[in-house]
Amino acid sequence: MKTRSRTPWLTTDGWLRRGLILLAAALVVAGGSYLVAPSRSNGGGGAATVPGIGAPSTPPLDGTGGGGEAGGLVPPAERVAFWERRVSAAGSTPSYLDLIYLADAYLDRSRASGSLDDLKRAETALGRAAITTPDPKAVQVRQALVAFSLHQWQRSLQISGALLAADPQNLAALGVHGDALLETGQVDAAREEYTILEQLVPSPAVWSRLGRLAFLTGDPQTGIRLVGEAVTGAIDEGYPDSIAFYRFQLGELDRETGQADAAARNYEAALVALPEYVPAMVGLARSREAQARRPEAIALLEAAVARLPMPDTVAMLGDLYALDGDTLHAEREYALVDRIGEVARVTGSVYDRQLTLFAADHDRNVAEAVTRARDELKVRPDVYGYDALAWALFKQGQLGEAAAAAQRALSLGTPDPRIEYHAGMIAAAQGRVAEARALLKEAIAGAAMLPPLQVPVARAALAALDTGGFQ
Repeated sequence: MKTRSRTPWLTTDGWLRRGLILLAAALVVAGGSYLVAPSRSNGGGGAATVPGIGAPSTPPLDGTGGGGEAGGLVPPAERVAFWERRVSAAGSTPSYLDLIYLADAYLDRSRASGSLDDLKRAETALGRAAITTPDPKAVQVRQALVAFSLHQWQRSLQISGALLAADPQNLAALGVHGDALLETGQVDAAREEYTILEQLVPSPAVWSRLGRLAFLTGDPQTGIRLVGEAVTGAIDEGYPDSIAFYRFQLGELDRETGQADAAARNYEAALVALPEYVPAMVGLARSREAQARRPEAIALLEAAVARLPMPDTVAMLGDLYALDGDTLHAEREYALVDRIGEVARVTGSVYDRQLTLFAADHDRNVAEAVTRARDELKVRPDVYGYDALAWALFKQGQLGEAAAAAQRALSLGTPDPRIEYHAGMIAAAQGRVAEARALLKEAIAGAAMLPPLQVPVARAALAALDTGGFQ
């Protein structure tokens, strides 16, 4: 039986190997439409000064889950309660370490629950810790992570970049900075930093990142292999939340490559490791719909929406109601997405991309969706941003500009059925029949990735192209 030291996170290497975990889940939690590679902050303490790397929201590698008396494989909510009591009992002078532990617990719970409020709580705790900490790096790298999770891309890059300028081998800063580079479309720069990480600390968190990068740049089989290695490594380490995340990521890659059954098995395994893990629940629902098991898909989505009403999840539930002929409940869900959008206009939102795609898919407030997509591209010019803009422009009838944006979305060779569907519909509308047919065939092969209402549209469009009747 494998034995583990109780406090490896107190050593430099042990602690450094923990902190890349949370970023993997950051965009999932914070409403990102597409998967981001993993990283997380560290709950360790003692003499170490920066978080290390691991899988999304797993405990430290010894299972201490934030260190101290709250150790062991303790659920995030219990860790939050423990550190809240510690900080509260200290009154106006809590230990900076206790505040850091509390922030880590909030980050863990946010990953598990999807709570944006917990991200704000972590931000507040870190702000308090920054006042008294003798080593600002431990706070700053977490602040970069929180900024990333809230889609504050430039702030995340600025903080992590400053840390790297002081120490080019700061592993946690490399993870945050590399991920922020990737999410803002700076693929080559992200690859360089991931390569450094792999040289310094080969681990599931790094293989997961490299797997996502391989997929984005047109090599899905290498992506699947690398994420499979991350799953194996996580199972060997034995911590439920890291197993859940990497299983979820592997399921997403399976689904994007048209393997709905394999995807379902990975989502199921994620839920065994971490019951009620919302991203896996939603992934499994999408797989169940692809497997023609709609009642199960609806039940899963209802449970997911009850826990975390993100726009794309609510919209999918509405789509399944609509496909079942329940227009009343479908419109109720769509109206909820509209209300989320209204709040976002006032407060700012990490859900912008989801709202853009919802509007375009359902022909609701399309002009606003185009504006939102343009604004997002100013700060996050990645292929998925161009894809969202292309689809919104298509629905607005601006075919020339839509085609230009779609070409940018296809520029890395990312084999994502959603990108292929949007580009295929635009090509068909412009009379580029051979290109449209090829793109739509690829999209339909990965139909489990498409919003449910778009699947029959894609199939009808391809059939029309085959018969010469596309309008």
